[in-house]
Amino acid sequence: MVKRCAWATDSPELLVYHDTIWGRPEKDPHKLFKALCLETMQAGLSFSTVLKFEDGMDQVFHNFSIDYLAKCGSADVERFCNDKRIIRNHAKVAAVIANAKVLQPDPNALVKATWAPVNYVQMDHLLTEAPKPATYKKFTEKFVNSFKNMGLKRVGPITVYSYLQAVGVVNDHLITCEFHEELPVKNEEESS
Repeated sequence: MVKRCAWATDSPELLVYHDTIWGRPEKDPHKLFKALCLETMQAGLSFSTVLKFEDGMDQVFHNFSIDYLAKCGSADVERFCNDKRIIRNHAKVAAVIANAKVLQPDPNALVKATWAPVNYVQMDHLLTEAPKPATYKKFTEKFVNSFKNMGLKRVGPITVYSYLQAVGVVNDHLITCEFHEELPVKNEEESS
């Protein structure tokens, strides 16, 4: 039986996400943007719920296209929020659009803001249990400040830390999880 982080077995969607995406270093600006959008959509919801809407959001948001979303405005927020394929929260949808507008001139700015504070190297917190917000508040502060200074919306410490976990800035697979040790090996293979 495969040992995973406990949360990964809460739903089939989470299992696939945990095993194939979460914690794997990602440096493509468009994939980073999508991950940030998904974390923005999560606030107040389970991530399993977000994943159930992922395909619909991919369709409605044109695969989270920064260029497409940057051209959208308030009328589009209303239109999107009438579409049952997405999480229909006006503030979250407006933030996705606003963040696309911020990043559209230079999508690589998100790569730099995400990875430069850790010198483009994944950090491993060697966790034996899921981290509590108080334990990562100071670490996350510099990222939150950077994102807010860029003009990004809805980027509080919990959302940002979840994003950093998702895109592999931090390897927060528990040390008992079989996917914890797998990540550094994949990182070395990708860089060679």
